[in-house]
Amino acid sequence: MFNRIVCVIALLFSSTVFALEVGDTAPQIIGRDISGGLFALSRMEDKPKVINFFWVKCVPCQKEIPLLAKKEKEHPNVAFAVIHAEMNIDTESNYDITDIQAFTESLPASPNTMVLGSDRLKQQYGFADKGFPISFLLSKENKVEKILLGFNDKTIKQLNDWLEQY
Repeated sequence: MFNRIVCVIALLFSSTVFALEVGDTAPQIIGRDISGGLFALSRMEDKPKVINFFWVKCVPCQKEIPLLAKKEKEHPNVAFAVIHAEMNIDTESNYDITDIQAFTESLPASPNTMVLGSDRLKQQYGFADKGFPISFLLSKENKVEKILLGFNDKTIKQLNDWLEQY
């Protein structure tokens, strides 16, 4: 399946660092994909959403992303976006598109929407100190319904249970 790589160019939300909780509205993400198309969380289809944050050096992320691709195929009534949100410690900058493309190509599968984010997203979504992977399960209205931290049997079950609603 074709992967769209999206460069996040703006975040339209308060610059205040907060902890996103169940019931909160997810912060807006706006960017452009490499073909020039606009990406915005608020413009994702009127569906529930799985918004997953990963890091290219995160081993559990490498295992979780192919599972998310499988779930995306099994649940067409749910939108999926996988967002890279960690700075490159070696260069003290954000990873670029080629890094994310190389990572994605090394996986057996990945969801259709791959987003190149920034370290700031961790602050906007309130998980700067929690690590990867982390998924926010959102309603059609972008309200947080569940937050899954890590990739293990418990989070897989929670994801499956949530997806079964749709």
